[in-house]
Amino acid sequence: MPIVIFGIGSPIVDDVAETCRRLALAVAAWVRNVDGPVYSPGTQAIAVQDITPDIAAHDFLVPLFTPGHRGAASAQAMRLGFTRAATVIDPTAVMAATVNVAAGTYVNSMANVGAATRIGAFCFINRGASVGHHVTIDEFVSIGPGAIVLPEQEIGANSVVGAGAVVTRPVAPHTLVTGNPARVRERDIAGYNGKTA
Repeated sequence: MPIVIFGIGSPIVDDVAETCRRLALAVAAWVRNVDGPVYSPGTQAIAVQDITPDIAAHDFLVPLFTPGHRGAASAQAMRLGFTRAATVIDPTAVMAATVNVAAGTYVNSMANVGAATRIGAFCFINRGASVGHHVTIDEFVSIGPGAIVLPEQEIGANSVVGAGAVVTRPVAPHTLVTGNPARVRERDIAGYNGKTA
């Protein structure tokens, strides 16, 4: 069944379009939910006021990297009648059979996720990220391209692991970490669960 891409104001939408192409996953609609740039490869975008019950009946994916933006767009989609979030995993990603992935999550190309890892709802695992075994990734986490999360770590809800970061210890909720080893760059970042900066 086709999915709806909800929130197309980020260039990462082009990566999601490539994943859909590789999966032969049809897109029923590309929804522009805010004013600004639009990325909707090869098709016409629709505005939120053009969402019909038929469109809202599809699973939806929010392809925005920032947890706060993804959280706001997900809540908006649900207010507009969407009820099921899609989980989309690029076929080039390597996922252990024992990985548990919650609804709304997107795993980009060439990511590698180890055994017994749990990925919460509405997470974003970007290109080439490597997540070790027995890792817990809570809701609305974003892991940047090329980041490495060592085994048995926990990434708290609404956190961001920056591109190329190497996570060697747990990351608290609502935290941005970068570097090797990963260090806290910002706390109390806005986003999921009503958190405001």
